[in-house]
Amino acid sequence: MVVFRFLAAVFLLVATIALVFDATPAVYGAGPFEGTTLSAHWQDLGPNSFEAAQKAVQAFAPWLWDRVIAPLLDVPTFIIFGALSLASGYAGRRRRAARIFVN
Repeated sequence: MVVFRFLAAVFLLVATIALVFDATPAVYGAGPFEGTTLSAHWQDLGPNSFEAAQKAVQAFAPWLWDRVIAPLLDVPTFIIFGALSLASGYAGRRRRAARIFVN
């Protein structure tokens, strides 16, 4: 449970940084708000790893990249990591103790 709560905090931090990165030009009037996709961030940070991952998945199953992974990577980064944060937070929540009495 502690691991999921830690991951939720890390994912929320990444989502917050991505949202601030995307919202800064709109706040200062330098341009409209545009959410940067996860694939754009990945291609900026490691273009070789993006291409290698794409080639590896397409060699395994071409439909998997085109129909499943590429649409997920085209979602803005802050939404993906926000959803991961919510899922990890829910998985790491404290559960109520079940009180079972046997007479």
